[in-house]
Amino acid sequence: MQIVGLSALLLLASCSPREEHFGTAYDLAAFASSGERIYFTGTSASSKAIAASGGTGMMNRHRQMHGGGCVVCHGPDRGGKRLWPQFWVKAPALTAEALFSDSHGHDGHGDHGNYDAESLRRAITTGLDSAGESLDSAMPRWSMNPSDLDDLVAYLRQ
Repeated sequence: MQIVGLSALLLLASCSPREEHFGTAYDLAAFASSGERIYFTGTSASSKAIAASGGTGMMNRHRQMHGGGCVVCHGPDRGGKRLWPQFWVKAPALTAEALFSDSHGHDGHGDHGNYDAESLRRAITTGLDSAGESLDSAMPRWSMNPSDLDDLVAYLRQ
């Protein structure tokens, strides 16, 4: 009887709507918007994983190992972070100021002109920055439907 009860508990726990990324579990219902959910989990509004292609070598393996979306490289506060195992590589900040403001810093990471909604969509899906230049080859190209892309851009604009 105890084995049946334990089995049922394990089955229920495995069915909970949570995603685990880089040792952090995210409750899929806890996000304030679809864009925030995409940023943290890499899953669409329909709960399907958003496909990504590209990303070079170790950075691609880093993303694949840790799953998730943008948070894996750009951090939970969108401020960018150093990447393991290539700790000398830092993903740029994805804050509204860093992307859209004239006052964003130029620290060698993310030296670009200001984005608008359309150029940010292009960066996410094709890997071209606001001036049409190629982003770092570590940046994956995300394949998402227009609604999910709009939701992500709206979240990044906050």
